[in-house]
Amino acid sequence: MARKTRKTTTAIRIGARDLLWDYARLARMYAIEIIAVAVALVAVSIVLEATSEDGWSWTWLGALTAITGITGLVFFPLLRVWLRRGGLPSLRLPDAHPAEGVRMLAAAPSDWRRFTALSGVLLFLAAGATLLFLVAVLGRGGIAEGVVIGVMLAWGLVTLEDGRRIQHTQADERRAYWVAARRPWGAGNRLVFTVTRG
Repeated sequence: MARKTRKTTTAIRIGARDLLWDYARLARMYAIEIIAVAVALVAVSIVLEATSEDGWSWTWLGALTAITGITGLVFFPLLRVWLRRGGLPSLRLPDAHPAEGVRMLAAAPSDWRRFTALSGVLLFLAAGATLLFLVAVLGRGGIAEGVVIGVMLAWGLVTLEDGRRIQHTQADERRAYWVAARRPWGAGNRLVFTVTRG
């Protein structure tokens, strides 16, 4: 018990080159990016189907819509349970340490724009590659596309819900949680908090 207490009270010193990234905002950013990529994959799927030999049809669109909806409905509760075992941002909050340092600068809007663009492009490329792989293996017809899009939508909605959970936790604890880094690659390793007044 004493060891755990020492861990929670140890402060992390913020270096002069570190920036503080709003943790709840990061969670929301990733969630919105995942949902946006899912929507973009719908457009990619339509283009792929329209340029195929069979061409685009209402039957294919109906299959895509139905499979996307069914997959989303199935995976949303599954991901809520599965990700709570270690894949949701809010689960990292107990590991946060008090922040201290001479300079504690919040990431600027330009930093957020650059990181959002970079992470969004990488996420789209990864999801697009998965979609193309499944279409190549399972064939066209809207099923493979619908599965990928449905899972992405469910994942994004679960993460968005978790972002709201972080906001509620911050309000209840009167804390602001931050990722201390030049870029938030190591969010799980350098999570800190500051005390807010309210």
